Amino acid sequence: MKYIYLKPQLKGISVPDAVFDGLYDARSNDLKVILYVIKNEETDPIKISSALSISHSSVISALMYWADKGLIHCEEETAKPRKKKTLPGDVIAKMASDPAVMALCQNLQIIFGSSLSENYTNQFVSLYLEENIPVDVILPVAQYYVSLDEYSPAYIIKVIRSWQKKHNFTSGKDVDEYLALQHRRSEVYKKVCSIFSLDMSKLKSSEKTIINRWQEKYDMSFEMIEESFIRAGSLAGIAYCNGILKNWSQKGYRTPKDLENEISNITQSKRNIDSQDDLIIKNITNVPVFDD
Repeated sequence: MKYIYLKPQLKGISVPDAVFDGLYDARSNDLKVILYVIKNEETDPIKISSALSISHSSVISALMYWADKGLIHCEEETAKPRKKKTLPGDVIAKMASDPAVMALCQNLQIIFGSSLSENYTNQFVSLYLEENIPVDVILPVAQYYVSLDEYSPAYIIKVIRSWQKKHNFTSGKDVDEYLALQHRRSEVYKKVCSIFSLDMSKLKSSEKTIINRWQEKYDMSFEMIEESFIRAGSLAGIAYCNGILKNWSQKGYRTPKDLENEISNITQSKRNIDSQDDLIIKNITNVPVFDD
């Protein structure tokens, strides 16, 4: 398919060359802001943020970008009283006095690939300063969720707070071990769902808890899990098979070979019982009868 530019009659504003020069490295919000500024001759970040429906911090970032290009002039305003933040003190001051805060902020910037907003930075630092969550606990959790490329800083902060309350991590090693466990469990869920023909995304929390027991408590292999599914027949389900696997675990069965031995032992026991019954019947038959 061929595309042809239909050049319209030019009217309205002209666009400075600096804007075109910045097309290759400017972000979408940078372009939105400068075009709005050119058209409306408005540089108030609050008004721009409201008009374009983008965050205040993104507007500031865009204005600073174009200031470097020579299109925006920045000058200091008379300091105004500011509302006290929830985080005690200024983050920059804390970075200077506490190396852990500096390490946290620097590594968060690396993890997220850009500077976080002032609000999110304060919240992450607050996890360390106010909630006493170690920096080497905060960072690996943030790294893990950013690598999934699906979660916002707000969600990650919520998870860190929740995990710490539940598990009380004391070091990055604790987090690494927990994440490794979660990864192993995820692989188990995937395999079990394959055996049971289930949609993993619809697996209930209660079902995951049951599945966790199969290998972590009952020490059952995937072969045994599949065998329980086969033997359950039409009743096959997570809860029903859990009863089978629990029973096998209590009997010490760990492999399909153990189940074969069980069947063999049951068969032999039945033969022994049948043999004893035959002997009893034979003896009864041969008992002499005495007339009264």
